[in-house]
Amino acid sequence: MKTLKDVMNEKVVTIEKDTTFDKIVAIMKEEGIGKVPVIDNGKVIGVVTREDILVKQEKAPMPPVIAFWEVMFTLPNTKEFQQRLKKFASFKASDIMSEEFIIGKPEDDLEEMVTKMLEDNHHYILIIVEDELMGIVTKSDLIKNLY
Repeated sequence: MKTLKDVMNEKVVTIEKDTTFDKIVAIMKEEGIGKVPVIDNGKVIGVVTREDILVKQEKAPMPPVIAFWEVMFTLPNTKEFQQRLKKFASFKASDIMSEEFIIGKPEDDLEEMVTKMLEDNHHYILIIVEDELMGIVTKSDLIKNLY
């Protein structure tokens, strides 16, 4: 029987709850990851995912652009655009994180936990023992370690 320990990634990049939006994006880009657990006083309190950044209550503001015969023109920034950009950049991890996540233990049955992950429509499992984050299992980890 395979367990979560057989496929989990022990190198987990974490952030603090007050990490700024731009720092979160930079960490995800630098590390090539799409999920970052949020830590407060040594405990996992949430996870910021790529989806949390791209789709939250509003989309990231983009300057208006017009495409005309394959030539793109960026329109001047408006006051509204600047305000939305400033608001979006002021988000912290605690503002955008998901507080619902699946927790597993290293010895948990892999097949059962992956089934739970898929049924609950999650893309990862956090491996936590006695409030300590030990690792993460993502769909990428499953593909890398099982095929």
